[in-house]
Amino acid sequence: GIHGEAGIKRAKLQPANTVAKLLVDHMISTDNYFTLSSDDEVGVVINNLGGTSNLELAVMANDTIRYLVDVKGAKVVRAYMGSFMTSLEMAGVSVTLIKLAAQWAEYLDAPTTAPAWPNSSLGVGHSSHKRVDKPPLAVTLSSQTPSAPIQSDVPISTPLGEVMKACTEQVCKSLLANEARLNELDRGSGDGDCGSTLKSGAQAVLDQLLSFHWDVPGDCLLAMSQCVGAHMGGTSGAIYSIFLTVVSNALSQCNISSAAADGAVWTKALRNGMEAIMRYGGARLGDRTMLDALSPAVVALEHSSTLVGLKSAVEAAKQGAEDTRKMVARSGRASYVSAELLTQPDPGAVAVGVWLEAVCYALCK
Repeated sequence: GIHGEAGIKRAKLQPANTVAKLLVDHMISTDNYFTLSSDDEVGVVINNLGGTSNLELAVMANDTIRYLVDVKGAKVVRAYMGSFMTSLEMAGVSVTLIKLAAQWAEYLDAPTTAPAWPNSSLGVGHSSHKRVDKPPLAVTLSSQTPSAPIQSDVPISTPLGEVMKACTEQVCKSLLANEARLNELDRGSGDGDCGSTLKSGAQAVLDQLLSFHWDVPGDCLLAMSQCVGAHMGGTSGAIYSIFLTVVSNALSQCNISSAAADGAVWTKALRNGMEAIMRYGGARLGDRTMLDALSPAVVALEHSSTLVGLKSAVEAAKQGAEDTRKMVARSGRASYVSAELLTQPDPGAVAVGVWLEAVCYALCK
């Protein structure tokens, strides 16, 4: 892989059309990951990994689009070819597919200042590989709206606010301390950066620690979700941003005093967040993801939302993470790795145990 992650198979040198078929078929045959039906509208990116010539890349792009259109019956609404994600002079290509819902093509056409993103695609519809419907987009750098300044030194006036701040600070410090461990676990199933990704989000939260409205849990977690979404990056950033946003929404619907006193309110909010991850991420329990640690923890809290219940939830999360060692990956980057190489627990699941234990530690102090 682009960062040295394990592959799924070795093969002899083959023609571009055979490679295109191999890549597309693997993506759409992976259980519960990506399905492709006739007449589905899709976008496709044919990426140069760094050392492939433009001629070879164009041949690969042509064969990939033709296979999607002529064999799979898909409508390639947008197609892009270029060097979007490279690894020095690595020889080869990567193919990325996305199903396009209503208006998504318009979003892909929106102006951007990203230097490597083309202002026009290779094709539109399913009958032509040439884009003729729109001229290249003009990009104006000055059109971007500057971000609002971050408010600092927001006062804390309630015991709940103090507890929220203490728990968050402990969670961030624990994620920072476990960076190397999580990266090491991720090297066997991903690109070895799970710990670094979570560290980026945690450090951003710590940097903005004085700006959150700790007395209002819903507002605080919503601001935190925006911070994580902006700084964590990768799939983890998106997943945790969704999770925190949904938990925030659940808490905002409750009175502040009941949220502070009733652990069941927090437990229900966590379940809502977990279900949002399943809904938007597509993973399910048993797919070897963070859900395999989060789900048993939530179940433990539903049995007892006291501090004793939280301790049980921590142990349930740790056991759930350990159980992923023997699971077949059906979602995420690990689903592309040969099962024989997945001998360690899923790093995302282990991370759930890390931050839950940090919350428990902070509450017990």
